[in-house]
Amino acid sequence: MLVIYHKKKENEDFMKKREFAELFMVKANLRSKEEAKRQVELFIETMKEALTQDDILIFRGLGTFERRETKRKEGRNPRTGEAIKISPKKYIKFKVGKDLEDRINKPVKKGRK
Repeated sequence: MLVIYHKKKENEDFMKKREFAELFMVKANLRSKEEAKRQVELFIETMKEALTQDDILIFRGLGTFERRETKRKEGRNPRTGEAIKISPKKYIKFKVGKDLEDRINKPVKKGRK
């Protein structure tokens, strides 16, 4: 099993899409960064289309993406105090799968000193 760790830059707590594509290139044995970027873009675009058409997208071992909708509700304008109606909005909820959750919460083994 090939294990590659993403080296974070100082003060950076996330991986950018470009960096993910580079990691994907190595894992998938692709010949170029451009090909990896196209593959990642294609995957993301396919996910967007699927979530636009369907309510649930399930990846066993990763998790579930579910399209949900907030309820219509009343709120208040903070400046005037006037009651306003807030329209329902759609959003995507991600629920982590058990396999990924177990990997994230796996105890870290300390090396010898």
